[in-house]
Amino acid sequence: MKIKLLFLIAFTAFLSSCSSLTSVTTIGANNSFVLGNNQHGFYNVKLKNISRQSITVYQKTLTDSIHSFTTIKPRETVHVYANKNTALIIENKSGSEAKVELRVNGDTNLSMGYKN
Repeated sequence: MKIKLLFLIAFTAFLSSCSSLTSVTTIGANNSFVLGNNQHGFYNVKLKNISRQSITVYQKTLTDSIHSFTTIKPRETVHVYANKNTALIIENKSGSEAKVELRVNGDTNLSMGYKN
């Protein structure tokens, strides 16, 4: 009985440490969505552009170092791996709104917001 209880506790702890987040995010015209502009651990994102226009994705550290610019075409999916304390910026430079599907794994204690 004790072994089953210990296994259940260990399994529950394992599941809670492997968290994920799924979202469909709308980004207004000429706007950006910022994911993880705070102190956090490593995370990765499966990002699919479900809009009719291309979007730009890049990473920015808390010290404002910018890297990994990528243009994502409509219906294209990319996997982004972010280091500790690194934000993912999804930029919509078009005149109409964009939508992206996001699946975030790893540290999901991430700030989220929009930036003009």
